[in-house]
Amino acid sequence: MWCPVCRNEYREGITECADCKVALVADLNDCKEANSELLVMIESEEDAKKLVAYLEYSDIVAYYEPSTEDAAFSVYVNKKDYKKAKKAFSAFLTVELSDKISKQTVLSAAGDASADDSCGDASDDMPENETDETQTDEDETSDIKKIKNAIASAAKGSYVSKDEKSADYRSSAITFTVFGIIGCVVMALHWLGIFQYFATTSAVVLSIMFVGCIAVGIDSFRRAKKAQTEAKEENAFIGQLTEWLDRNLTFDMLIQADRAECSDEVNFLNRIAEMKKYIQKEFGELDPGFLDQFTEEYYNDHFEEEA
Repeated sequence: MWCPVCRNEYREGITECADCKVALVADLNDCKEANSELLVMIESEEDAKKLVAYLEYSDIVAYYEPSTEDAAFSVYVNKKDYKKAKKAFSAFLTVELSDKISKQTVLSAAGDASADDSCGDASDDMPENETDETQTDEDETSDIKKIKNAIASAAKGSYVSKDEKSADYRSSAITFTVFGIIGCVVMALHWLGIFQYFATTSAVVLSIMFVGCIAVGIDSFRRAKKAQTEAKEENAFIGQLTEWLDRNLTFDMLIQADRAECSDEVNFLNRIAEMKKYIQKEFGELDPGFLDQFTEEYYNDHFEEEA
């Protein structure tokens, strides 16, 4: 069974996604058209993979598949995330285009270097409008670096909350423990001579393997319990952080980081960076992955409509 929203797989018997609270389906293809919308078509599969990774880092469920009509790859997102995905894609496109342009002009830049050397230091004679253009170029370069950092972070994977870790450990613990116990029962019957289906060597190997499964299950239970304790602490901190932001942060404070010459996508990143500054000033250094995820979720929940 599959969730049509987050596309996670569940075992038989479960009817609802624990995260999305929607009914599961037996085949994702049955609901793909109903729940997905085409975001963009990209010629390169490598670029399609990078875009999907960046979208998923931004908490947007996405996937790609070869186009049946054109020699390209179609990137799809959930309909409910389409607006947010367009914003993320614009930022992604800004970086990709800047990289391509930089590579195309590197030879030209190298050829101009010798001419620049013969001209001496002309910075003192540079007109004021050229100085402004240079500053604008530097600002744009800084903006590109911000988005590049986000895309690089996407490649490393998004932050996994303590709640999710606890659930993963607990699921693994149950699976390994049940499998190990059933296996040990079977091997016990074998060694007692009630039924013997295995050769001696195979029986020894299987017995060790099943005992090992139980050991892994017990260790996973221990890790799940520890993660559950950490999850309570994390949730309490998130509540404290949210309450502090509700009292002390306004949309007007964030838009002070906007720049008129920047696109909406870049200004969005500027506002997120500004929010991080306020948080770190009050709470000190935090896990970068946690901070990225929290600030984006808080902004989307509290300021998206105002933006």
